[in-house]
Amino acid sequence: MAAASIGRREQNKLEKRGRIVAAARALFTYKGFEETTSQEIADAAGVAVGTIFTYARTKDDLLILVFHDEMLAVVERAYASARKSDGIQVQVVAFFDTMVAYHEQDLPLAHALMRQLGFVSSADQRALIGELMTSVLGKLAQLVDGAKADGQVGAAVPLMTAARSLFAIYYFHLGSMLSGYIDRTQFDRALRSGIGLLLTGLE
Repeated sequence: MAAASIGRREQNKLEKRGRIVAAARALFTYKGFEETTSQEIADAAGVAVGTIFTYARTKDDLLILVFHDEMLAVVERAYASARKSDGIQVQVVAFFDTMVAYHEQDLPLAHALMRQLGFVSSADQRALIGELMTSVLGKLAQLVDGAKADGQVGAAVPLMTAARSLFAIYYFHLGSMLSGYIDRTQFDRALRSGIGLLLTGLE
């Protein structure tokens, strides 16, 4: 009986978490992140405001939670898309194409996320972002490892260093695009150029 009770409590917590995240996502999209209040999220999710803060201490934390859940699925799709191509450069570009396409679906919310990532203020946020980055870098490392087996990348190249370097190029140009310094065409060109240079190496 005790085990069954614990199981029901955990299931109830997961169900409430899902309602809160879905409500926050819908309101952030409809009203914008800044204009949405915690009370509105609670009302839409059918929970008390205090319940929200058991899952996310602030609205900023809730924004990270929304992206965390969605982006984990996006990373899996990005990796599956990349694996359909041959050649490490084409694979990496395909991987990031899937990710930037996701952000383009809701540019105002992507802007809010980039601002939040500029200063991560809580341990909860760092934990969520850390889990997401582990997934992203892990998939990139797998692509690099596959390229090693094909002789496209040197056998001595550290996988995680390569993965972090590839992501840094993407993240820099994504920030430039979302800030309006470059458009999508320029982003694509800059991404391909930067990744190509990294994989070729400076002579």
